Amino acid sequence: MTQDRMDPTDVSLTALSRSVTRTGGKYLCGLLRCSLADREQVATGDLADRLNVSRASVTEMVEKFGDGDLVDHEHYKGTTLTGKGEVLARHLLWRRCVTEQFFERELALDVDVETAYRIGFEFPDAGLYRLAERIDHPCDRTCRATEPDECAQLTVGSA
Repeated sequence: MTQDRMDPTDVSLTALSRSVTRTGGKYLCGLLRCSLADREQVATGDLADRLNVSRASVTEMVEKFGDGDLVDHEHYKGTTLTGKGEVLARHLLWRRCVTEQFFERELALDVDVETAYRIGFEFPDAGLYRLAERIDHPCDRTCRATEPDECAQLTVGSA
C-alpha cells in the first residue's frame, strides 16, 4: 500500500461512487485483506482465490482500477492499493461492519456478510453515520485494523 493517504473524515461513498461499483469495492476490500496479511504485492491468483472469481476477472478489474488511481499493478509481480484505494476499501469495510453490528445489536438479527455489504454500500452516508453513532462503533468512517486477525469484519464474500 502506498503512502498517499486521504483524510478518513473526507471519505464518503457518495463522493467516491463514481470510481467504484459494489462489485469493484469487493476487489478493493480483498486487496486490503491480502495486503494486511503481509503481502507487499498481491498476485492475481491469490485475490481470485480469496474472492472465488476467475483470474481474468481480477485482471480486468485491476486494470480498470489502475486507470482510476485506486491500485498500482505490475504485470507478473502483483497489485497494491494506492492511498485512495486503501481508504476507499477501509471505508467500504467500515460500512459493512456498521451495518452488520447494527442488525446484530439493535435488531438481534444475524445478517450474512454479503447482505451486510450490499446494504452498507447502498445506504446513504448520513444514515450510516447515525447508525454508527447509535451502536457506538469504535472506528470513524474507516476500518482501523492493521492485521487480518484484528477484526472479524475484514472477511470478504465472493464478488
